[in-house]
Amino acid sequence: MQFRSSVLFALGGVAMLSACSSVDNSGTAVAYGGNPLTYGNSVSSAISGQEPSTSFGKALKAEYIAYAQREADEWYDFFDADFFAKKAGKVAENETLLPEDPANWRFSDEEIAQKRAVRDELIALLDDGKREEKPETAAIAQARFDCWIEESEEGWQNDLISQCWKDFEAAMAELRKEEMATPVAAVAPKESRLFTIFFDFDSVAITPVSERVLDAAAEQWAQSMGTINVVGHADSSGAAAYNLKLSERRASAALNELTGRGIKGDSVDTDAVGEGELLIPTPDGVREPRNRRVTISVD
Repeated sequence: MQFRSSVLFALGGVAMLSACSSVDNSGTAVAYGGNPLTYGNSVSSAISGQEPSTSFGKALKAEYIAYAQREADEWYDFFDADFFAKKAGKVAENETLLPEDPANWRFSDEEIAQKRAVRDELIALLDDGKREEKPETAAIAQARFDCWIEESEEGWQNDLISQCWKDFEAAMAELRKEEMATPVAAVAPKESRLFTIFFDFDSVAITPVSERVLDAAAEQWAQSMGTINVVGHADSSGAAAYNLKLSERRASAALNELTGRGIKGDSVDTDAVGEGELLIPTPDGVREPRNRRVTISVD
């Protein structure tokens, strides 16, 4: 996480080297940051402390404790183990904790913007009553998002990064479902899954984060074998004609990635709208990372 220094800790005979990064997001450290020397006390306090009063709080506390113990027991990362143990303790005190803010971790500005767009959707669902309606699923979504953030910052356990993302996406899919009273004899309408990938300024390059989103989209298609709609977008900076071409190139880049993952080309419809359908409304000429995107709808 961003506020760790590159120090070699010797603890219990295990050498631990904290993650390094050239990105400086100084001054944004979370107040309850981790300490490798206090992990034991932190996890013990969280386990033996009071139980949260809500079902969501109880589930989230359990998720954070389990993740803290894995960080320590499997990967000997006592710094982050203590961090998540302390988060569990805060939940036990009935303190409302939001998913991790990517700005508190060592990411570039573009990565922060992309990850915040994912976080914004999660928070919107949680605030829309999903903590109460589906407490265990909501807790999994928040804990796996935090896992994805922490492991992405470290950047070396690719299998774990992918698993955190897949677990997060599965939980999000459950949270997105509309609860509708449907007569027993009626056939429930088929629900499309929406995936979104984001791009750097004036770029069509697929980022590592987007790779994992495309993996999830391809897995969803393999289950449904339905139709995929790919729509390219651009922000409002630059000329409208140029932005339309840029959005076409982004849609084409996404299509190439999807077909490379085994999706049949005749199952994919592509479109490009340039700056015509901004996710975040802005005046003309504004650079907005969340508007530089491709949406992928899987039926």
